[in-house]
Amino acid sequence: MVKQRLSLGLVLLTATSMFAAANCDNGDTVVSVNVSYDSATASDVQSSVKTLHITISPKSGGSPVSTDIDIDRDSDGGITNPAYKRVTVNGLSGMVDVTVDAKDSGGMTLLTETVTETLVEHGAVAAFVKFARMPAAMPDAGTGSGGATATGGTTGSGGAEGTGGATGSGGAEASGGAGEAGGAKGSGGSAGNTMAATQSSSGGNRGTGGA
Repeated sequence: MVKQRLSLGLVLLTATSMFAAANCDNGDTVVSVNVSYDSATASDVQSSVKTLHITISPKSGGSPVSTDIDIDRDSDGGITNPAYKRVTVNGLSGMVDVTVDAKDSGGMTLLTETVTETLVEHGAVAAFVKFARMPAAMPDAGTGSGGATATGGTTGSGGAEGTGGATGSGGAEASGGAGEAGGAKGSGGSAGNTMAATQSSSGGNRGTGGA
């Protein structure tokens, strides 16, 4: 298969060169438009095309030249037309755009391709136009979305502040004897409470004398 394609390519190039030489001898300026189809992305165009509309437009000066190619097919639907079309463009020279529109039987354009070539007056150039579509972009590998950020736990509230112990009450009045010592200072009380606990006696009121 590869050898057959290479051989076909060599035949086309040789034929193009021969026709170019012949047209140079005639003094014509010729563009040999070679049309092909990408089997991976434009096979539908190849199977549905009915007409090829060729337009050769100079980049500067001169009028465009256009022509049509009617596509012939065999019983299996294969295209039987030659792969190239010689278009005479006398009067044009310099850079030109070679545009080919593939149209179906209803005249709708299936696909358009354009190549740019440089013409030399009274010379010939081959323009290779291949119908192809850009392959669909492959989707990026899915990157998993990050999990939700865990929120920090609420800060624990501080324990309630301990209240100071009640100041000890003075001892009961002793009958005839010295007053008892004052009650013990309440636990947890602030240092200021000790002042209340110590009076002029050692905690209780001074006892009154005996009868």
